[in-house]
Amino acid sequence: MPSQSRLLRLPALFALLLGIVFLVLSTPVLAKSTDARENSKPDLICHTSDPKDCYPRVFEATDEFQKVHDDQDLPHGLHVRLNVYTGEKEAKINVPGEGDASLEGLPVEQDIVVVEPEARDDPIIPKGAPVYETAGKIKAPQHEAKAFVDAMKLLKADRGEHDPAFDASLEGLEDLAHDMYYGLKIAEDPDVVKSLVCHMIQEPYPRVESTESLPPRDQQAAAILAASLQNNPTALEQVSKQWPGILKHYCPEGMAPLADELFRSIGPVPAKDAAEHTAAAANLIKARVAAISGLIKDPAIRADFLRLDLMGELARVLAREDKEWAAAQRKVGLFAVDNFLDEDMGAVAGQWPKAPRLTDEQCKKAGWQAPEGCWDYHVARIAKANKGNKSHWSRDLQTRLAAARKGNPAPSQHVEL
Repeated sequence: MPSQSRLLRLPALFALLLGIVFLVLSTPVLAKSTDARENSKPDLICHTSDPKDCYPRVFEATDEFQKVHDDQDLPHGLHVRLNVYTGEKEAKINVPGEGDASLEGLPVEQDIVVVEPEARDDPIIPKGAPVYETAGKIKAPQHEAKAFVDAMKLLKADRGEHDPAFDASLEGLEDLAHDMYYGLKIAEDPDVVKSLVCHMIQEPYPRVESTESLPPRDQQAAAILAASLQNNPTALEQVSKQWPGILKHYCPEGMAPLADELFRSIGPVPAKDAAEHTAAAANLIKARVAAISGLIKDPAIRADFLRLDLMGELARVLAREDKEWAAAQRKVGLFAVDNFLDEDMGAVAGQWPKAPRLTDEQCKKAGWQAPEGCWDYHVARIAKANKGNKSHWSRDLQTRLAAARKGNPAPSQHVEL
């Protein structure tokens, strides 16, 4: 019996040995199969049929930070960071002990580097974004703010002279104008809109001591108008309906209708003394440009401004060389890009530039009274003065303006200044 038991166990042992041998031999085959599948992956990842949209499957690092796509393989040992503003992962070759000089002084927390973008005064709306139709969706508050009601009454009564309450009410009205409900209420009242435009372009009354801490009245009026129209197409529609009547309106101390006074008041006035070059004068222009930027979102209003030399007035802002004008010049530059040169921002190609480009000699001779044809010269001058700043607004504007000239060439001619 023991001998018979041993005989029965021999086939079982033999089967076990065969299984072990098969397992050992199959492991390299499986590994090769896995490697083959890995090697079969394409070197490029393409989500569209356009080859320009393809990128390497394995991230290729350089000495500069680059975006890492979600489906890319990221090699080990790279310097990786997360841009908290864009949400994108970025990576570059890791150099031990090397710091990013452009990020010195910025807050860093748990390997997340805060990259500060260049600030803008207005939100960026991507091309193709659906228009937010506010009609019927602007909910009125349960009780209108008393400060709003009082400010509207003062504007319609035009009781601004030597009235400290008027200046204080304007400051409160600017805050409320950003609300879509109050912005619409301002825009749909023709008398209020006319009053704001008049205060924006006319020299303000002498200020009393109690209002010296408040922004100037003309600057406040421009800011209120800009705030009421910003991202509020229903409000702009109301102003557009009133536009012909607004242009026929005479301001209280105006010698001509707004059709004449408004368009020639956008740029700097002739310098009477050093005060004209102060930051206050530049801030007023900056506020006016913000208001105009809101108005010309309407095609009919835009056509009026272009026809009556809006861009010539703004060229005179760029022609100023005092450092106090830097912020206003940036505002003017972004105004041109957003409204006429960058289709991704809603610009309509071909509307500007129209005037022929003038020579450097002509623009130097014109001085601060630069006409529209001197945009190219003064943008190039500002870009040269800031050549150490690769992200300066003038560089993008210079490139876009040159491209627009090629796509919409103006006749070459000599223009006497």
